Amino acid sequence: MNHIVNGDVVGGKIQSLNGNIIVWREMYDFGPLSNEWSLEETYRKRAEFFEQKLQIPADFFIENCQKQYRLLNELSRTEEVVLWFEHDRYDQVTILYLLTELSSLGFQKISMVSINEYEGFDPFHGLGQLSSEQLIELLPTKQEMTTEQIEEACAGWKAYRSESLEELDKFIQECHSLPFLKQALLSHKTYFPSSQNGLNEVEYLALSMINEGINTFAVLFNKLVRQRTNDGLSDLYFAAILNELMKGDYPLISSNSELPSYKQHNPKAKIDLTSWGLDVLNGKANRIHLNGIDWWVGGVHLFEKPTM
Repeated sequence: MNHIVNGDVVGGKIQSLNGNIIVWREMYDFGPLSNEWSLEETYRKRAEFFEQKLQIPADFFIENCQKQYRLLNELSRTEEVVLWFEHDRYDQVTILYLLTELSSLGFQKISMVSINEYEGFDPFHGLGQLSSEQLIELLPTKQEMTTEQIEEACAGWKAYRSESLEELDKFIQECHSLPFLKQALLSHKTYFPSSQNGLNEVEYLALSMINEGINTFAVLFNKLVRQRTNDGLSDLYFAAILNELMKGDYPLISSNSELPSYKQHNPKAKIDLTSWGLDVLNGKANRIHLNGIDWWVGGVHLFEKPTM
């Protein structure tokens, strides 16, 4: 029996289990994706994006992706593979990728430990909250993936990477066999900007909280993720979102120091709303009209130049 987990914390806590443990470290919840790119092209484009947005060295990113894929490819096709992932957008999109890849590589038995709640944890964010004993006790609850579920995952991964939002909408209406997927993809759709103010729901919530005086990065992030438990939003992703709002001729926010990135961790950064940010928050201006946008949501490249 082999195990694929969603982070180093969980991987460390199940070390006593028999079999290989692969920690999957890709962030499919953001960054460029496309059905048209080869594996190598995907690595390169995503590496360039994350180097620019999170200061992750491109060579390091590509090396990690290649190593992960090599470890996956080296597993026995006849041994059971157990995926340890939870309900949120981050994990559910990773499940789409892994089920698609494992299926294409010919793995014969794929199971999953996947939960969205655990007694005594409210809110429940993920498996990393549990102790080693609690995690290991979940193993007997694993469910073998059916042919229908694997086919749905393959279709979902294709829809998620599509440049057409209509294709994703169609898939969301039809998906039903993977228990947490539909809600996760509905959360994914909230990362598209509103036509009214040019902000997605996370950006709007962040600006609202900053306007209320919650402006230390760590406090802001912790308060926001408690409200957005279906996202699986990381602090680095959130920092990248806020950095985008500081760009352009009319930045919506300002910070007294750099926000967290791969190279530095500074949760004490103080963030303030600018007059342009207040105008956008109050519906008097549109973020995209002011500063444009160059961002990816799944396979959709949001690109528009400012008109101001």
